[in-house]
Amino acid sequence: MMLKRALGCFFVLTLASGILWAQNAPKVAHTNRSNAPVQKWAPPAGHAAIFTNLGPTSSNLYNDTTGYYVLGPNNSVGLGEQWIGLQFTPKSNVSATLLVAAIGIESGTSLVDLGLYTDAGGTVGTLLAGGASTHIPVFGTCCGVVEVLIPSTALQAGTPYWIAASTDDTNGADFTGVFESTNQSNIAFDPAQEGWFPFSGNVPAVGVFQ
Repeated sequence: MMLKRALGCFFVLTLASGILWAQNAPKVAHTNRSNAPVQKWAPPAGHAAIFTNLGPTSSNLYNDTTGYYVLGPNNSVGLGEQWIGLQFTPKSNVSATLLVAAIGIESGTSLVDLGLYTDAGGTVGTLLAGGASTHIPVFGTCCGVVEVLIPSTALQAGTPYWIAASTDDTNGADFTGVFESTNQSNIAFDPAQEGWFPFSGNVPAVGVFQ
């Protein structure tokens, strides 16, 4: 089930801990492959793009060999829990029904949450809609993505929103995965449930669709 924590306390910690954690950066993962091909991905039939940096044009690619860790508290790499979010702004009034993310699993329970959130002063705000997926490709293998259908959710033109990947700490606390990246900037990350913080670096590859 999407985000089983007490979100009130979770987001209060953003204000309490921002000065401390803003000095840190999200942890990055790489495969051992010597080559690093970028992959293209086409949206599913019947779903028009609201925002995407996944493809299929040559300017919208993602790299399946590197990205930011998405980690549950019992992950296999010995790091603290980490969630990742990316901001986007719709160009017109529209309703979202499908969230897509280029996430690969390294180990643990095959379960990851994707959510659509409001913006809270430049970082992740309140959950609008979300869901979980157990169909997660292996990190470093070509071209797979995570897809989550959500209830039709109205978005306003010119208003920033966030798509974020998080872990289910009840049913998938050992999840160890990677949010594969493009080469843009301005994301948000949540280290060890201390709250969401802005960060500039490679952008996770995502899509939000009607």
